[in-house]
Amino acid sequence: MDVPINFQGNYHHIEISEGACLQIAQGVTMRSFTSLEVFMGAILSIEEGVFFNDHCSIRCTEKITIGRDTMFGDGVRIFDSNHKFNNYHVFKTAMSSAPIHIGRDCWIGANTVILRGVTIGDNVVIGANCLIYQDIPSNSIVTHSEQLKITSKNIAKFHAFVYTYSDQLEGLEYLLISLPEVDFHVAAPTNVSDYLRSFERFKNFQLYEYCQSREVSDRILEMADFYLDINHWNEVDDIIGRALERGKPIFAFENVVHRKNEEIHVFSLKDEDKMVATIRHQLKVDRNGE
Repeated sequence: MDVPINFQGNYHHIEISEGACLQIAQGVTMRSFTSLEVFMGAILSIEEGVFFNDHCSIRCTEKITIGRDTMFGDGVRIFDSNHKFNNYHVFKTAMSSAPIHIGRDCWIGANTVILRGVTIGDNVVIGANCLIYQDIPSNSIVTHSEQLKITSKNIAKFHAFVYTYSDQLEGLEYLLISLPEVDFHVAAPTNVSDYLRSFERFKNFQLYEYCQSREVSDRILEMADFYLDINHWNEVDDIIGRALERGKPIFAFENVVHRKNEEIHVFSLKDEDKMVATIRHQLKVDRNGE
């Protein structure tokens, strides 16, 4: 690869995916074990005179720009994307991204990590071991604090599961509002529409994109107190049969129920309130062991 970089030392890694763009000016230096990856559709722009010390790495999935004469100490890492996650699962392939801009004449100290969506101004000094997750104004000095913040995840008392190819889930909003004590785990084996993703405005809605692993869907099913057969289109991966085998209560609306089985509680659309009351009764029975 013909790029205007002054390589020093050994083992330099540059990987540019099809449709990606790497823009590097003259006078850029990369020392040993540095790594640049630019993924499909992304843009990585590095201006003249930028210096990367040993073991620096950049993972660019959207856009990263670095101003002239900025220096990076050993082991600096820059990521403009992050794995999506909820209270119960970290997704391997579903990512969220936001551009990073680093100004000119900056010095980024060793082992600093710069995360997605950050803008660092000009003439900024960042001390070693900092985690940069917010914007830094120009002409600033940033130092590391040893304070460690631990926040507990909000794990619900009860859990429902829906496995779907469709973004049309009957009565979903009503159920989310009516059963705030229940976390609704909605999984899809593909990517999902913006419409389905819009339900993330509810705190008790947990979305799983690209959920193709039987291991993951089994884990959600084991955690679930009941299964909701409320999705349009076809049944996914024998999920109704798997729920019945595990003795999970199943609640469905009559216009979308996928199987005729006396163990499935079926309701008309006008009887959403009866479904909610029956679910609440079932949860009370399960909790009390009646």
